[in-house]
Amino acid sequence: MTDRLEAEREQTHLWAPRESRQARADERPRMSEHRSVLIEGTTLRLREFLPSDVEGVLGIFGDPRTTREFGMPPFRRPEAAALVEQARAGARRTPRSHYRLGVSEIATGELIGSAKLIVEDQSAEGGMVRVGYRSAEVGLALRADRVSVGHSVEIGFLLGILGFDRLGLHRVWSGFMPSNIAAQRAIEKAGMVREGRLRHYGHVDGVWHDIVQYSILEDDWKALRGH
Repeated sequence: MTDRLEAEREQTHLWAPRESRQARADERPRMSEHRSVLIEGTTLRLREFLPSDVEGVLGIFGDPRTTREFGMPPFRRPEAAALVEQARAGARRTPRSHYRLGVSEIATGELIGSAKLIVEDQSAEGGMVRVGYRSAEVGLALRADRVSVGHSVEIGFLLGILGFDRLGLHRVWSGFMPSNIAAQRAIEKAGMVREGRLRHYGHVDGVWHDIVQYSILEDDWKALRGH
């Protein structure tokens, strides 16, 4: 189940080049080797999770206003601790395919969200068709008191830097619960293209859920970046 991408009423594209000087200076292609992620925008940064982030994660996923968008109950503290440990374990794997990252405010250092980028399995070679090649799923969950203030625009751009500029991906996709109409409208304004509805693609607590899927391709990203 993909994380929550909050609805924004802004007209600015989610993937548009609203980068800071730091983000421009820190771009590097193809981050295939093990390396900690730190990408800064104008007001927010993507960074690796720390053991001290458990309470912050609980503040995000322990709120039913957030978890209802995923069709799941709020986290308890053990579940928040497990998410942090899974994120840190994923960061240690080589090659790395799971990027579960904290979203923090540059000014205060406060954790306000969780973002993810999961690279699809690249091992299936030799067949006539390579499905999911250079593709990844992205998702975002913001703390309930930090939604609808434009953060998803900046975070989406930082995820684009990670996925396209650093990892050399060709396609990035995201999915939403069909009931989350506001998020779908926001992602369409952001430049992602609706691909269709995947029936019973998500399974949470014994319940099947359809997922509405969107994507952006590297050519779209280059066009938005002015390349």
